[in-house]
Amino acid sequence: MRKNGMLERWIAGTRGVRRDRCMIRRIFLLFQYSIIPVLSLLLAAGCGRGKSDAGAQAPKPLPLVQVVKAEKRDLSKTLTYTGSVEPVKVARMASPAEGPIVECTVREGDFVKNGQILVKVGRSRIAEAGLEAAREELRRQEAEFKRVEQLVKSGSLPGEQLDAARSNLKRAEAQVAAMETGTSDYEIAAPWDGVVSKVWVSEGNYVSPRAPLVELYEPASLVVRMSIPEQHALALQTNQPVSVTLDAYPNRRFAGKIVRLYPELERTTRTLTVEAVLSDDVKLLSGMFARVDVAVRTLPNAVVVPESALVVLPNGETVAFVLEGEKAVRRKVNVALEAGEAVGVESGIQAGEMVITRGNEALKDGATVQVMGQKKKAGSGPGGTMEAAPARGQTDSATGTGKPTS
Repeated sequence: MRKNGMLERWIAGTRGVRRDRCMIRRIFLLFQYSIIPVLSLLLAAGCGRGKSDAGAQAPKPLPLVQVVKAEKRDLSKTLTYTGSVEPVKVARMASPAEGPIVECTVREGDFVKNGQILVKVGRSRIAEAGLEAAREELRRQEAEFKRVEQLVKSGSLPGEQLDAARSNLKRAEAQVAAMETGTSDYEIAAPWDGVVSKVWVSEGNYVSPRAPLVELYEPASLVVRMSIPEQHALALQTNQPVSVTLDAYPNRRFAGKIVRLYPELERTTRTLTVEAVLSDDVKLLSGMFARVDVAVRTLPNAVVVPESALVVLPNGETVAFVLEGEKAVRRKVNVALEAGEAVGVESGIQAGEMVITRGNEALKDGATVQVMGQKKKAGSGPGGTMEAAPARGQTDSATGTGKPTS
């Protein structure tokens, strides 16, 4: 009985294992023939959606550019030079002889008249003694001339003696006149109307001959004096207009003109000294600092574009992009003159053409662009027409004029 029971249990276990194996086999077949095709369909659907979404992406936006119309006008290259206000008419008076200063009536800034006594130098004893000796000699020669004249008339002396006496008398008169002139030179007078700029002495000083005493200048002779480098010296001419700014008058600009070009260059600095006067009536002081704007070259009737319109290629070639319709066309240009932010070109651009001044750094020849301040009409593609959209500070779409946005 016991063996039969064990046999029955083993047979029952074997049947359970078989049932489990059949169940696993059925599940595998169900996964192979049902779930895998469904997953394949889902993956295929997903891939199809991805391709359709990629095809529905928005087109790449067009490059934004800014344009300005090329104009035709005179273009001048202006350089700024520094100078100072200086007088042309200056008098520096010195002592004619040795002696003490007994009177000095002026100070810096005083207005003096022609002939006014400025300084008096005391007469020395030597000068006074020399004048007295010359006068005594003159009196002796006058008496000798009278004595000889009487003797000649009486026949006691020949006529040649009278001529010798007359010559000695003339010599004595000249000596007295010279001594009187020397003593009068001790008074220093103003040679013309002017302003005293420097006084080197005061009463009580003892001066030697040719020592400077007083300096004065004429206010009407004040000019703006500047130095021009040698490379621009031949570009200037008299009566050429200039613009002057003075630190003493901030935020003001004065018109002027060149009145004198020195005939030679300074040997040490190789610069040309130039003088200009102001056309405006303004008070000037000697020594004022000035800045002078001078046009060193003028290109008449030139095609002018902004400097930002030019692009230098890696090979050194200078080009510009001109707007033709909606295409940026590259042009090779020859620069004739650069003047600040403006450039005059000889060839490559015609007056009235629209040149691209912003957004041109990475443009390619023939690229389609969109102008700042303009928008596409509804439904138009990359090649569609554009209509203007008002934008403050941007280029006008009709004329191409206007100021670049900051």
